[in-house]
Amino acid sequence: MRREPIPSQLSKQVKIVLLVAIILFVTKFLVGGSIQNDHQCQVSFGKYHGKQYKQNGETLGSKCLVESKFMKVQQHKVKIPGNNDLIDDWLWIDYHDRINVLVQDEQKVGEKELKFLVIEQSKYALEGRMSLAIVGGIIEPGETAESAARREVQEEMNNMQCNDFRFLGRFRTDVNRGMGWVNSYIALDCSRQQNQKARLGGGFASIEDEVGVADTEKQNLKTIGFEELKNAAMKGEFLEVQWSNTVSLALLHLNSNGLV
Repeated sequence: MRREPIPSQLSKQVKIVLLVAIILFVTKFLVGGSIQNDHQCQVSFGKYHGKQYKQNGETLGSKCLVESKFMKVQQHKVKIPGNNDLIDDWLWIDYHDRINVLVQDEQKVGEKELKFLVIEQSKYALEGRMSLAIVGGIIEPGETAESAARREVQEEMNNMQCNDFRFLGRFRTDVNRGMGWVNSYIALDCSRQQNQKARLGGGFASIEDEVGVADTEKQNLKTIGFEELKNAAMKGEFLEVQWSNTVSLALLHLNSNGLV
């Protein structure tokens, strides 16, 4: 007759099985050394179609943790340049590249001081505070940075058309975690097109295809002069770093080119 295990033996067997299961789980999901190029995300709220960063000789593997149409969070295995150290739990965020534009307001006859359009708004991460802001948005798939800048200005500034877009630089949002690049512009020689509707750019068929369209809040548009703009920048009234960076670069550009 088969002898049944006594309770203490059964408890010991259960513990061994649980221990093996835990070891297998840790080995599969948490140990960075097992990271391969796994493009299937563990959690998905939608498909991310933006650029994904890999550095030749440094990014040895990646595993997607979560994605949406806005971003993709991955676990990278990274080799540190200059030595053989490996970091197998480097969290990395791929995010769509963006544009920021400081827009000159339409110049009226007889006006000497340059005036600019800024936005008063709050954002989810600003702790309930109001901030000055400038035109910003995602570079949609198929767009260039300048075409995205022109589209966003037309959409956000009541069909404003600017003839002179000046590129101020391209800047990484976070040098350790990614978050895309910001392309900064100043737009000059602008006028409003009263009878023209804003057009979608980048080759997407409808506004639902536009990645950035769901990421909008209510905005109050206002005009300020050059001196007021300079004082606002110095007082830190542009609370997001990409806004303050673009405004500061634009002020330097205007000064160094004798435009003010």
